[in-house]
Amino acid sequence: MKIRYFMVALLAASSFAGSGAAGAAPASFSLLPTPANNPYASYGTFTDALGTTRDAIMMNNIPVALRYDNYWSYSAHVLDAMQSDTVPTNFLPVATYGTYNFSVGTGNIAVNLTSNAGGATNVNPNGSGVTLQDPVDLASNDTVLGWTGVWGGNNQIYTDNPLTAKSYNDPASAQGGTSTVGEMLAYLHTLNPLASIPVLYADYSQSGNFNSLWASLMVQIWDPTQTTMKAQWNLDRIDGNGLNINAPTFNFGEVNFFGTDAACTAAGAFDPITNPDGCAGVTANGDAYTNLQHNKGSGKPDFLAYSPDMDLNKFNSTDLFVFTVNLGCVPNGPGPLDSGPKASLGCNTGGGEEFGIVGAVARVPEPSVLALLGLGLMGMGFMRRFHASSEG
Repeated sequence: MKIRYFMVALLAASSFAGSGAAGAAPASFSLLPTPANNPYASYGTFTDALGTTRDAIMMNNIPVALRYDNYWSYSAHVLDAMQSDTVPTNFLPVATYGTYNFSVGTGNIAVNLTSNAGGATNVNPNGSGVTLQDPVDLASNDTVLGWTGVWGGNNQIYTDNPLTAKSYNDPASAQGGTSTVGEMLAYLHTLNPLASIPVLYADYSQSGNFNSLWASLMVQIWDPTQTTMKAQWNLDRIDGNGLNINAPTFNFGEVNFFGTDAACTAAGAFDPITNPDGCAGVTANGDAYTNLQHNKGSGKPDFLAYSPDMDLNKFNSTDLFVFTVNLGCVPNGPGPLDSGPKASLGCNTGGGEEFGIVGAVARVPEPSVLALLGLGLMGMGFMRRFHASSEG
């Protein structure tokens, strides 16, 4: 019999990773809202920053998450705004969902995938007893218009554009070793013994006032020699066909959701380049969530993302967990030395956009399966008692 699964929790915790300390800090968010765990959430569609209609998780008539290929990508700032200003409706009670306004980055998150803090490590994250690969070392003080980082495999790679001395291709032995599925699960199990799907975060840092950051990423599972790829999950604008490097996502750098149609009309339609202060949507209950910045290097999570099918329990513990991210500015856009109106686009990504693993999805069998298992265990107990009494 094929057993289907359902998500029971998304648990997040932070710990000091920079020096390998194992103590865990208080948990941040406990759940990401879905229609399965929130009565105000529903599946629908919404127009993304480029005008493309996407699958969405809707709350209060606006999206809290958009689906990009294999991933659900949540805006931490939208979730935080809902928690801060949900009158009269409490959409995301802190007692149930935790908080989405928490510190991230090196020193706050147990597993950093990229970091602008030289010498950062991923030793003993959250007291797991394992060592994951050191984070990709970003060129945070250089003028960078785009970069690629590869973490976890037999080679750690950082390449930026224009090419700087910071670009490198190191063997894993020079970066704390590889990152295996077993090691990743050991870390996830410190968050929840049933956890098997990692939750990624992105904290963008960019100069300028307008939206111009494009990003795509993927996670791959490889055999230990990295000759056979076993699975891949992509976050880009096109469904299927592997990672589409030439189709990165273009997220809302700044986004405004107004409480009335009149306020929306007055602000004008959202446009990522010409009118980032425009109206992206109108809430159902009249709350206004405005000036939500996703690209200013706040030290808080901008986006939280996970792929529902990334169940690491399906793979060998010695398989490699390999993460790749590509990030850049508006194609053919202005450089950081341009002046005039183009300069406000802000294409310098050298501020150190950090990525990491901040939580996990836990899965258990569906209630009907649990009930059957329970009946089976009860039957086994009855049989044991029957045999014991008949033998006595």
